[in-house]
Amino acid sequence: MSRDPEELGTAPNSVPPGSPGSSVSSVSSSPSYPSELRVSDSTHPGRRRSSESPLAQSWRDVLLRLSLSLPIDTELDQLLREFMDGLAALLPSAAFGACVVSTNGAAPVVLSRLPVGMALDIDRDPTRLFPGFHDERIFDLEDGAVGSTLHLASPLQALSPLQTQIGTQAALLLAAAVRRARLYMRAEESARSIRKLQAQVIQNEKLASLGQIVAGVVHELNNPLTSIIAYSDYLKRMARSRPQYAEQEDELERLRRIGEAAARILNFSRDLVAYARPAADVPGTVHVPAIVEKALIFCEHEFQGAKIQILSDFDGHLPPVRGMAGQLTQVFVNLFTNAAHAMAPDGGELRITMHADKVQQTLTVEVADTGTGIAEDDMPQIFEPFFTTKTDGRGTGLGLSIVRGILDAHSGTIHASSELGEGTVFTLTLPLAVVVPTLLPRG
Repeated sequence: MSRDPEELGTAPNSVPPGSPGSSVSSVSSSPSYPSELRVSDSTHPGRRRSSESPLAQSWRDVLLRLSLSLPIDTELDQLLREFMDGLAALLPSAAFGACVVSTNGAAPVVLSRLPVGMALDIDRDPTRLFPGFHDERIFDLEDGAVGSTLHLASPLQALSPLQTQIGTQAALLLAAAVRRARLYMRAEESARSIRKLQAQVIQNEKLASLGQIVAGVVHELNNPLTSIIAYSDYLKRMARSRPQYAEQEDELERLRRIGEAAARILNFSRDLVAYARPAADVPGTVHVPAIVEKALIFCEHEFQGAKIQILSDFDGHLPPVRGMAGQLTQVFVNLFTNAAHAMAPDGGELRITMHADKVQQTLTVEVADTGTGIAEDDMPQIFEPFFTTKTDGRGTGLGLSIVRGILDAHSGTIHASSELGEGTVFTLTLPLAVVVPTLLPRG
């Protein structure tokens, strides 16, 4: 039973056809065909085949026009189809196909085309595209990948010298077209990366401008806050100096709360300015428990009203790490903010654990939440710039990318594990600092 296939593709896990090592190879066989297909020119060996007579004068022009018309901004399979459409006009009685090996580890692109009325045998030879044909030539493609080939075959007789010459030139044409397409794809990828970097630079400039505005606002707040603290202390001293009366203790408690609240705002504003200030180029000794406590204060506005319980399990006298305090604060601010967003609005638990490994000389910090979790398909991309799973407009997609960049700069690591609907755990490791005993906190 015969059929009229236009294009035949192999499965992705097929062995790429072709025989490496030689630019052109020929394989012949003597298959049995139906009687209506047994046609031969052996009775007139010196006569040119009628299908080739116009080719001797115009085939180079056809290949030139084909080379100029092939696109560069398309996928390889579409490029091969357009190439075969053009080659079919030159070689109507031949079968041809191509195997283009990918340079990024993907499955090779394999397409083939038969003359009208021919069918391909099911039993395939993995080194050939047309195992049942009388003659098959294999041309290596110098397209930048090892193993790419162009195949030209004749079903009933040997390929003529003219067909072989056309195949040789067509292989050069196809290899050049594939190289151009790959170069275009790399250029497109580079352009996309540049656009992402430009957007990131713009965002960083906005954040830097916001930091300058915040620093100015904080500076203006410092004076009235300092006055509030001073006057609350004065009023407490005046209240204590008076004879005791019924509401004296209540008034002293109110004054104490006023002073504490003002001092808390003052400390927070000073820490905020220090956090926004550009980090020093030279790292120093950093006590991570103190950094975590400061980051929790920064994120209190995210936790308030969200029914989030903070569970901390670490020793405040753990050995220090070597790094930049401002950058490490940003790491935990980003992680705590993401955890708060993941647990809103139903609330949950934020667990922070920390331990030192004296053998490996590392400090390990785990930040776990009981939020919505991350889908398995999204896990490989969570540290990529501008990738976010937040749909409410609160995410820029830069938080975890910045976290990973900071940890890389500190010779640390970060790993994430998550279960959808159960929560997410981030595990950070940082190398311990080498310090003299007098620099360690007193136990």
